[in-house]
Amino acid sequence: MAFFQPSYTLGMFTLLVFLSILLLERVERRFWCKNLCPLGALLGICSHRALLVREPDSLCADCQQCADDCRMAAVGEQGPLAGECIECLDCSDYCQQQRVQFVLTGPRSQQKSIDLSRRDLLVSVSAGAVMAPVARIAPDSYKLNPYLIRPPGAVEEVEFQRRCVRCGECMKVCIGQALHPALFEAGATGLWTPLLIARLGYCEYNCTLCGQVCPTGAIRELPVAEKRKTVIGLAVFDKDRCLPFARQEECLVCEEHCPTGEKAIVFEKTSVLVAGQRRELKIPKVLVDKCIGCGICETRCPLDGVSAIRVINEIESRRPKSLLGSSVPYG
Repeated sequence: MAFFQPSYTLGMFTLLVFLSILLLERVERRFWCKNLCPLGALLGICSHRALLVREPDSLCADCQQCADDCRMAAVGEQGPLAGECIECLDCSDYCQQQRVQFVLTGPRSQQKSIDLSRRDLLVSVSAGAVMAPVARIAPDSYKLNPYLIRPPGAVEEVEFQRRCVRCGECMKVCIGQALHPALFEAGATGLWTPLLIARLGYCEYNCTLCGQVCPTGAIRELPVAEKRKTVIGLAVFDKDRCLPFARQEECLVCEEHCPTGEKAIVFEKTSVLVAGQRRELKIPKVLVDKCIGCGICETRCPLDGVSAIRVINEIESRRPKSLLGSSVPYG
């Protein structure tokens, strides 16, 4: 396969988020860092244990430049505010008297406490209490989405969302460019977790890279032989779009690309009447016990727009027992 520039479904959304952060600078300098950044909030809580400390720890009587020019507004009338200073060291550069310096020292008991009012604390706790039940039930929403396909080797959904750190490594190494970040397909808690979008790419039959690079075990590393048998979904036909069903036109693409040892897509010959003449037509069907849901049939479907064959998350554990181990056509 030739190398090509990967693209992702949330690329434009990510760009809009980034531009929004930049535009918020018009509202207030360093708006993201001061008000929204979760890492900054965590570091602010730990700031009273900082080893790098500003001296002097109060404003000079004859100069207010620190308070005027600080990008984080971390210097108030009483001096630096704990939890607000990001130690960019700018104040040591623009101090004309060169009085300000940052020194390595132990935590100081006299440092100002974090500026957190009782009202702010109560509002934050209340908001967390309201959101917690929503977050707990959100993972179950994946059951309502038939097109939520996880990579081969992914652990059970709730555990998968708990383990996945949204690092994107599996998406970067995916040979078929099948893995893309989720928006709300897996619920609010599944944001940016990887899912397979078969219309854009497919799971390569002999590839195990996603399990090899996953740092948390959300995607297990599978031997190639086991990966070839791992079921991640099931292909189904849309008879209103598939050419043999909808137009009585022959199309063999899905069967030609099916990679399984024994083809999961086969044909049955049937007699049809076309333009007043009767002829034989090959009608495709999916063998339930052979399909692994790799998605190449959906990727390669020649129709424009939505494919005539879709992969859904009907994994083996959820198929009716009457269909397991049989060659019953599905779709």
